[in-house]
Amino acid sequence: MREPAPRTFEIGLVMAGAVSAGAYTAGVLDFLFQALAEWEKAKTKALTSGAKDVPDHRLSIRAVTGTSAGGICSALAAMMPFTGHYPVEAPNSAATAKNLLYKCWVKDIDLTKLLARDDLGGEAVPSLLNGNAVAAVATDAVTTVRAAIAGGASPQAPAWFANPLELYLCVTNLTGTPYLIQMIAADPIRGHRVTTHADYAHFAVVGAGAGATEPLPLAATPVNWPGTQGQNAVDGWDRLLEAALATSAFPVGLPARPFENERLVYEARRWPRPYGEDADKIVTSISPLLDPPQVKPTHDFWTLDGGLINNEPLELARTALSGAPDAHNPRDPRQANRAVLMIDPFPEDEEQPDRAKKGDSEPPDMFESLFGLLPLLKTQARFKPEEVMLAMHEGVHSRFLIAPTRRKYEEGETNIASFGVSGFAGFVHEKLRQHDFFLGRRNCQQFLRNHLVVHVENPIVKPWVDRLKAAGALEQFHPLITLPGGTRVEDEDFVQLVPLYGAAAKRIDAPTWPKLDREREVHKRLEKGIEKRTSEVMDVALNRLLKRVGIDTKIGRGIIKAVIRRPVTKAVANKALGTIVNDLETRKLLK
Repeated sequence: MREPAPRTFEIGLVMAGAVSAGAYTAGVLDFLFQALAEWEKAKTKALTSGAKDVPDHRLSIRAVTGTSAGGICSALAAMMPFTGHYPVEAPNSAATAKNLLYKCWVKDIDLTKLLARDDLGGEAVPSLLNGNAVAAVATDAVTTVRAAIAGGASPQAPAWFANPLELYLCVTNLTGTPYLIQMIAADPIRGHRVTTHADYAHFAVVGAGAGATEPLPLAATPVNWPGTQGQNAVDGWDRLLEAALATSAFPVGLPARPFENERLVYEARRWPRPYGEDADKIVTSISPLLDPPQVKPTHDFWTLDGGLINNEPLELARTALSGAPDAHNPRDPRQANRAVLMIDPFPEDEEQPDRAKKGDSEPPDMFESLFGLLPLLKTQARFKPEEVMLAMHEGVHSRFLIAPTRRKYEEGETNIASFGVSGFAGFVHEKLRQHDFFLGRRNCQQFLRNHLVVHVENPIVKPWVDRLKAAGALEQFHPLITLPGGTRVEDEDFVQLVPLYGAAAKRIDAPTWPKLDREREVHKRLEKGIEKRTSEVMDVALNRLLKRVGIDTKIGRGIIKAVIRRPVTKAVANKALGTIVNDLETRKLLK
């Protein structure tokens, strides 16, 4: 089991799938990085002046893991040490044009772009929405990083990132990776063959943090390795871009993406030791049933959104911190020296199926069984009770959770504006994403102030706790707790792991619940785009269907399309727009 450096608390960031609510995750990250930067400034100033009143332990983000929208946020987090971080404290701030998180999640992605039709030139429909819009945002981010590195404009590496920073982006492997469970059996049977579709890309971003570069994690793809700068084929940023697009390939909504992993990635994966085996024994690797390296050194496959199977990749971050999948990080607040911090815009996740809502005791018919199978398998694959219980348990200080919270809202409103339409609602308008971004900043400030804490006797903080306590200056670092009667008091048994200084200490007010103009900001912006894309998608899909059933003449196709396409297109477009409007209206987002 690996150990952090003395007086250093290590963090593994976990960013759950979120669709358009990635704007909330981006806001959380924006404030977290700002708070860490302001604290470092305060420590530097105290060191220069000889002051002893600033907490002087270290916090290091060792690993970042993400899925879907959380995967894109993870990739952006790994880019920001090179582009610089420009906190966005207000919607009209000049930083909005320079902050990668805000630019990508609030400004650059929108449903109007996802409805464009430049991806529909072939004989098949790649997806309901235009994947080129997402690819353009990701490509622009990588271009920005490379330009900053090439131009020498990269800022000094932040002290709060490990070097290298481990990055895991989860994907759903449509091909699957086969393994053999060996058993004693009659020849020629060798055992039981199984296949896993949960997969990930593993990166080590060199230069993301200050200090000497540590050894690269085994089988991780190096990004920004010394000597590769300016060589796009080998600097790793394109691989990272491909993985970000792969993890966000929402099924049907966005196109599947091709990806390849080196065979070594699978050979090096760490597995739990068999029960009773010595914990000091090196974890045994398990070889998949892939072609030998000399035949094919890579495992090539098509991918979909990693959230189908692993929407909250807690175990990857935990393993990066502990060093082994079956090693536990200390949970006692007196001893904790590392923790998984999960950012989850949808902690309640899936809505109950219609049958569960109705409480229907009648057996499901054939169609209910068929159409309920996919969501059932998805939710079961995601179900990890041991992970969720630890993240939600107040007494476990190796797991923390940041989720959307609004104290005051009217009936019908939700915690975040992007909640509706299966998480796609935020793409409707920038105002919704903007609200969620600034709510993320506010929630992160409150979380750092009152929840990311350790006990005063913890060796990481005890030296400065004793020093400030003797000077009567410890009070400001205690979290606030609410007593049964509603009174807020300081909890003198705990102190903050990330104390708030400078601009990060300024109170962030709750953003105002956004309201969209029904006609101008919804109907006029979306109606034509939805109808035109629906029409072209129907055209391509009908051509393909008619060709498959043998109707391959222009006249035959023309007659059938004239009868079917126009009414179906209109009905589908009206249904799509109606669903959006109804959701926004229900949640008090229209005026």
